[in-house]
Amino acid sequence: MTPCPANRRRVAVIYNPAAGARQRGRLRGLLKRLKAAGHEILLRRTEGPGDATRIAGALDPASVDVVLAAGGDGTINEVANGLIGRSLPLAIAPLGTANVLAWELGHGLGVRRAATTVAWGDVVRIRPARAGTRGFLLMASAGLDARVVAGVDSALKRRIGKAAYALAAVREIFRATPAPIEVEIDGVPERAALVVATHAAHYAGPFIIARDARLADDRLTVVLLKDGRKRSLILCGLALLLNRIPRLQSAEVRRARSVVFAGPVGEPVQSDGDLIGRTPLSVGVGEAELSLIVADPARVASVRPTESKESAALDRHSPFNS
Repeated sequence: MTPCPANRRRVAVIYNPAAGARQRGRLRGLLKRLKAAGHEILLRRTEGPGDATRIAGALDPASVDVVLAAGGDGTINEVANGLIGRSLPLAIAPLGTANVLAWELGHGLGVRRAATTVAWGDVVRIRPARAGTRGFLLMASAGLDARVVAGVDSALKRRIGKAAYALAAVREIFRATPAPIEVEIDGVPERAALVVATHAAHYAGPFIIARDARLADDRLTVVLLKDGRKRSLILCGLALLLNRIPRLQSAEVRRARSVVFAGPVGEPVQSDGDLIGRTPLSVGVGEAELSLIVADPARVASVRPTESKESAALDRHSPFNS
C-alpha cells in the first residue's frame, strides 16, 4: 500500500459501537488498512447521542491531521457538527444503513476506497445547511419520511438494516392520512404530504431525488410531494426506486434560500436519518464552512480543491492515478 503523506498521518477515527457485527468487522478492516498505510490512529467511540459532536469539537488541530467519521449518515452528521467552522478536515467511512453521503460523493461503500481517500483525497470547503442551530450535510424533511425515522425501531434497524425503514414506511402509509405539512419557501406558504429541503442529489441511498442539487450549493433544493393519498405515496416509493421522483405530477421542485417547516405544530423533522426536532423549524444554508475530504471534487460542485498546489505535488504518488 502507498504510504500516506505526512500532512494526513494522524487520523482521529470517531465510530459508533452500536453498529452491527458486520459493520464492526468492516471497521477493523478499515483500521488495518489505515495502519498499513502509515497512519497513526486515535480511536474514539461514541456512547450516546451528541457524543460524536462533542468528541470532534474537542480535537486539537496541533495533534490531529484528519477526522474520520466511521458510521452512518447520522454519525457523520454529528461529527461534522463538531467541525463546522474549524480547520480540521472531515473524511468519511460509510459503515451505516443508507450511506447517502457516500453515494453523493461517489465514494462507494468499500473500506479500501475510504482509506485511500483519507490519504489522497482533495479537501474542498462547503457551507453546510442548518436546521435551527444544527448543521446538516444532506437534507432535512418533514412528512412521511420524518414520521418513519421517528417511528423506526432501533434494535430492529441493527438486525435487518434498511428493511426496518421499509416496514416502518408501510406501517405509516396505511395509517389514517395525516394533515399536510405546512411550509414556507422563501416566505411563500405551501402545503404537501412530504417536504424535503436538500443539499444533495441522493436520497435513502443510491436513489436520486434532486438531480442538480450539490453539497456546495448556496441554496437549498426543495422537493414537495403534494398528494398524500395512500395510492400516491405507494407510487412515490416506486418512483424513488426508479429515480423518477422529479417526473411525478404530484412533485414540485424549487430552489430556496430559506425554508420554514411551520406545521402542524409538533410534526417530527429528520435530518440525515436522525430525528432533530419538531415543527416549527427553520432551515437554510449556513455561513460557517466545513472542510471535507473527497475523492472527486466535481461531485460536490465546480470548486477548486483548497490543497491544489500540495495535491499537484503529491499526484505522482497518488493511488487514484495509478
